[in-house]
Parts: sequence; structure tokens; C-alpha cells
Amino acid sequence: MKSIIKLLLLFLLLVIAAYLIVALLLGGFGRNTVSFRLAKGNDSLFLFAHRGLVTQFPENSWEAIEAAKQRQFKGLEVDIRKTSDNQFVLFHDEDGRRLLGKNKKIAAMTLAEVLSYRLQKDGVPTQSGVLTLQELFTDYHDDFTIYLDMKLGDFGDIDQLVHLIQTNHVSESVIVASVSFLAILYIEYKYPEIRTSMEGFNSGNEWVWYLIPRDLKPELLSGFASKVDKKHMDWLKKKDLLNRRVVYGADSTNFQTMIDLGIRNMIIDSFDSLNSK
Repeated sequence: MKSIIKLLLLFLLLVIAAYLIVALLLGGFGRNTVSFRLAKGNDSLFLFAHRGLVTQFPENSWEAIEAAKQRQFKGLEVDIRKTSDNQFVLFHDEDGRRLLGKNKKIAAMTLAEVLSYRLQKDGVPTQSGVLTLQELFTDYHDDFTIYLDMKLGDFGDIDQLVHLIQTNHVSESVIVASVSFLAILYIEYKYPEIRTSMEGFNSGNEWVWYLIPRDLKPELLSGFASKVDKKHMDWLKKKDLLNRRVVYGADSTNFQTMIDLGIRNMIIDSFDSLNSK
């Protein structure tokens, strides 16, 4: 038993040593020089419509996105998944039960099958259909900064996604977001021109920032509005990261609180009492 523990400790030390060596080769763990920011200045706001304007329309639908455009949102947050025939679609859930009335995983359906169903809102079928990522890039690349919540499987999926971004020449208007630490590092290393956001960066998770090699740090850090507190804000200010912090889960109940704390970049869930301009 003791020998097994010793071997495990040795393996852990070797992994840590290898990681430190790689990090040093990539510039160490210091501050990077990224200047990218969304909101310009302390008094400005940058708001993303969360899956479009979903108070009236199904999430991630053409109608919800068009409504967000009419409301003059600067940003649009959408979710992306991939079908069995390797096509990217705007879809949040792993399966179609809630949004399509079909108990089958999106990854197990072809694009044609996914497109054959109508989106549901609150359990009621609508006239809206599922959009492809290509359609979004074609129709709205000039209208929004597009925040892609990436719900993909592996690095091969990331390569395909980046290829689509590059062939549509939308690198300047797209942010690729993921809760996967490794996915963000992979994109930053292999595709430094792609802007990324590390999700799940809540109060208490600040230590993660110190683990990221300097040249692989993401442009943005995203986390729940409910997880923002004064201590977290003080840390962001000290590290000059305030303008690179994005919150999701923001709505009319906590919008003013976020502003008072100093948050300027928000993914908005509820639009009724907000001015999106």
C-alpha cells in the first residue's frame, strides 16, 4: 500500500514538474499584455442578449436573435453543439426533450433531423426552427460581438469550429467560451488569434488565474453574477482585470447591483426593465 502511495506521489510530482516546465517555456505565470476589452470606459456597458431575446421567442432562434438586434444589443450569447454529421447548431441542451419534444441527444441526430423539428417555448411548439452556426455567421456577423458557449466534445471539434470561424472571417467579432480549462489553453496555444472566455470564474476561484501560463491567458473571464462579491471585485481591480470580467445570470433583479459593484460586461437573462443601448 505504501509503495502504491509513493508511486502516485511521484507521478503527481512529475506531472506538476512537467506543467511548470511547459509554463516557463510559454512565458511563465506573470501578467500577459492582452488589451482586449468590451466596455470602453468606466461609464459604459456591454450587454449580451442571453440566447437572444427569449421573453417572447424560443432561445437561440432566429426570431430571438432578430429581436435582440432590434433592441440594439451589442453582444449576443448563443450555445453551440454538433450533430452526428459534424454540423454546428445553436442549441443549449444535450438532448431535444425540452426544446424539440424529442428524447434524443443532439449528437446522435443528423442536421436534417434536427432541422425537421420545431422549437418549443415553455412546452408549446412554435414556428421557429433550429439555426446553424453558419447561418448565424452569414446573417449577423456585422451586428453583434458573438459569444459562443461551446458545448463540444474534444479538440477535434474545436479545430473544426475554429476553421469555420476563420473561413467566415469573423475572428474579430467572435468570443469562444468554455468551462474547460484545457479547451481554453488549447485554443490560446494553437489559435492565439481567437478570443476566448474562461467560464466558471467565480469568487473563490481566483487561484486558477495563477495556474494559467502568461501567454495562454484568456481574453475574458466569465462567471455567475450571484458569485460576485466585494472581495472578488477588489482582486479584479488589483490585477487590472475588471474590464475583462463578464457575468452571466444578470437580470432586472441584480442589474443595478452589478453596476454598483463595477461590473460592466453582462450576459442578460431578463430584458423588461433594461436599456440595452
